[in-house]
Amino acid sequence: MKRWLVFFCILLFSLSIVLSIINKFIIDNTEKKALIKQEEKEEKQIIEYKANQTIRVKMCKTNEIIAMDINDYLRGVVASEMPAAYNIEALKAQAIVARTYTYRKMLENAEGPDVDMCDDFKHCQAFYNKEKLFSIWTNRGFDDSTRIDYWNKVNEAVISTQNQVITYNGEYIKAFFHASSPIKTENIDQIWGGIKIPYLVSVDNVEYENYPNRNSEVIVAFSDFEKQLEEQIDDNFKLSNIDDLKEKIKINSYTTSGRVKDIKVGNLIVSSEKLRTLFGLKSTQFEVNILDEGISFKVIGYGHGIGMSQVGANYMADNGKSCLDIIKYYYTGVDIITIK
Repeated sequence: MKRWLVFFCILLFSLSIVLSIINKFIIDNTEKKALIKQEEKEEKQIIEYKANQTIRVKMCKTNEIIAMDINDYLRGVVASEMPAAYNIEALKAQAIVARTYTYRKMLENAEGPDVDMCDDFKHCQAFYNKEKLFSIWTNRGFDDSTRIDYWNKVNEAVISTQNQVITYNGEYIKAFFHASSPIKTENIDQIWGGIKIPYLVSVDNVEYENYPNRNSEVIVAFSDFEKQLEEQIDDNFKLSNIDDLKEKIKINSYTTSGRVKDIKVGNLIVSSEKLRTLFGLKSTQFEVNILDEGISFKVIGYGHGIGMSQVGANYMADNGKSCLDIIKYYYTGVDIITIK
């Protein structure tokens, strides 16, 4: 009897252990499944977040469309559009401006259904990837340490301003920018269709005088000038001789910021923007002089003059202004917000 009792106790004890092991296995397995499910949920959220941050960029030379993370795109834009040697606050301002410009274009579906942006600065914004930028910096004589410092600065400019954009009345602004306006920036209604935009108005501007493209000159031979006007402006345009051209070319009117609005050649009125395109003038702030060999355009500044001046932004940053100060100076009455 005692033997059976001992045996029965041992059996109950063994069964208890087995049940405990099974129960623990079930609990562990349940917890493991729950953990896996949670990890899958979190991973899905991460994937969805990344998908929401993906931008499709068209490489114009190859027509290839590349999908990339928005921050990778912005790093490429900032470093391609503004010298990485500039003050970090100027680079931050450029990052916010570039982000705003990009988001507005994406929202408007401006590049069509299959592409968000292209890499051509004449159409969208300049863009080079990290490998290309390092190659460019190498060709310019920068050593390894400098190249790494430049990239780290660009990365800081993008990441430290994460999700910051510029708005006016709750909408992304048209965040135009240019290289240099040594005296004043331009009112947008003076050069592009006459439409007034309240935040794109002329402001006084101070820049470094040693900026390489601050002053430039283009000389156009009389015959080339006449030919371009005839082919690109008015096919009926013709002057009797070069002396006639010398006498009849003059500046016709100026914009409110002091740039040339248009010139007059005989009875023909030619916009300064058209001249800038035809003859590669760096800006529309120029003087016209008649030389023996042709027409001289002495130019000040670089770019269309609308919005933020990059050289001016760097000057402001070097004199203690923050990226937000810079943006609010060049874009009148705007807000800088952080979007989710």
